[in-house]
Amino acid sequence: MKPLMERVKDEVLVCDGAMGTQLIEKGLPLGECPELWAIKRHKVLFAIHNSYIKAGADMITTNTFGANRIKLKKFKIDKKLAQINSDAVKIAKAAAADKAYVLGNIGPTGEYLEPAGSLKFDECYDVFLEQAKILEAEGADAIIIETMTDIEELKAAVIAIKENVKKIPLIACMSFSKTKQGAYRTTSGATIPQMVDEVLMTGVDVIGANCGVDIEQMTEVIARMRPLTTAFIIAEPNAGNPKLVNNKTVYAQSADEFSKHIPALINAGANVIGGCCGTTPEHIRKIKEALKR
Repeated sequence: MKPLMERVKDEVLVCDGAMGTQLIEKGLPLGECPELWAIKRHKVLFAIHNSYIKAGADMITTNTFGANRIKLKKFKIDKKLAQINSDAVKIAKAAAADKAYVLGNIGPTGEYLEPAGSLKFDECYDVFLEQAKILEAEGADAIIIETMTDIEELKAAVIAIKENVKKIPLIACMSFSKTKQGAYRTTSGATIPQMVDEVLMTGVDVIGANCGVDIEQMTEVIARMRPLTTAFIIAEPNAGNPKLVNNKTVYAQSADEFSKHIPALINAGANVIGGCCGTTPEHIRKIKEALKR
């Protein structure tokens, strides 16, 4: 395959959809660590990756979203950090088999940085670097940082990776939601212009947004982001807004309804389109079909 950044210059690429939704459908128990549970059932994880590739995904994300030292320590399995990240990349690469790019997935620590919390910037830097080095060493084609809400935590991750993991591209996403005033902010108050200004200064290859909003609002987010930068942009909306049904969170937007908004999302300026919470291989298939049209 061509290098990832060469492909994205010439075409709109498709990323995969939700991992958590799929794992729950396959039997992930409440309270289990998704990353460890899945590598113990590597055939299940392989099948999920494979289903997204068959649906048309040009890239898949490793099941390592919460596989950082801080989150794994809460499950008392931080000593398995290297194994979890390493095995997750190997499983994704086996499924990709040179048919799709593998993105090493990094999520937030779940802790607040000083002064809001007790996590120091340098410690945060080290946590993300530790994970990113393993993802790179195992052969990830790029690193993707997702679902960040704190600009300082995102900067710690980006700086750690750009200073030390220089051979592969870096994608950075934040999660925005719409305020009553009509603006888009993260839960910690970061704005779209702030993200663009502060993150692009660090040399990120692709910026964008994931989670937080449905595809209509994601189109608004990308439309507001595009005039601020010439960088490539990734968009990963949820399958509608979450609803509580029988004490279960449900994302009910169908793949057909989701795909109706793909042309508008492209026109808004997205270069890579995937899905977040609630999206399935069928949603990804419909994205691919919309792009072909």
